[in-house]
Amino acid sequence: MPIYRKISQNRTGRDFVVGDVHGHLEQLQKQLNALAFDPDSDRLFCLGDVIDRGPDSRAMLDFIDQKSVFSILGNHEAMMIAGFESPTDVQLHFSNGGEWFYELNRSEQSRLVDKVRQWPWAMEIETAQGTAGLVHADVPESSWEMVQKLTKLASKPWAEGASMSEPRIAAAAQPLLWNRGLIQRLYKDVLGLERGKITDAEYGNAFQKWTAKIANADSRQRSSFQISGIGSVYLGHSYVPVATHIGDCHFLDSFRGDTGEELSVICIAQA
Repeated sequence: MPIYRKISQNRTGRDFVVGDVHGHLEQLQKQLNALAFDPDSDRLFCLGDVIDRGPDSRAMLDFIDQKSVFSILGNHEAMMIAGFESPTDVQLHFSNGGEWFYELNRSEQSRLVDKVRQWPWAMEIETAQGTAGLVHADVPESSWEMVQKLTKLASKPWAEGASMSEPRIAAAAQPLLWNRGLIQRLYKDVLGLERGKITDAEYGNAFQKWTAKIANADSRQRSSFQISGIGSVYLGHSYVPVATHIGDCHFLDSFRGDTGEELSVICIAQA
């Protein structure tokens, strides 16, 4: 499967996008049932990081069939691949919720890594409202053309089975799977938050004003979130207290597994 994948319009059902699931398959299925999700006509697109931290990482990987339930690669899947490839990279994954993976035998690890290496790093989905882009972490320079350029850079070595540390792969992975440029602008320029300079209580109070501040953002504050080369973009990776839309960007990593919380599942298209 190509590292950059184009998905045609769904003319029979609905398309949903969900933020980082992190192994919480039961919660996802509960919400899909409430939406009367029909895999024969509806499609679900995950923004990566479907594994780690939650109880059902392996089952979540098996849930992705890239036919009715799709996923792009997230940094947690990248850590899993790197940990399988090199002992020096195990600790990073292990310490970020990946301990379940190292309890598996080598054959099962290999099966899961082989599966995840087939996932695209970015997608575009045609809808009646325009083209939607999916990428896990960031859109460099607020340009979808940069996403395409970076996936093209990594495409050949990735297809040849090169490791996560291969220079072209690493150069694409950092901005697409790890960076937080857009979310940092959201926190600092729109919300006036710099995480290291306020208390947890002040941070919590700021969340209560989140929606109003975003709604009242001026054109200068919104400019970074106008993405060239695509209609809309959906991102995970960086925490937001609620699904957040500003400019062309939708941030959906809002679930931490606490009681009463729900994953951010957004319908982006309906036949």
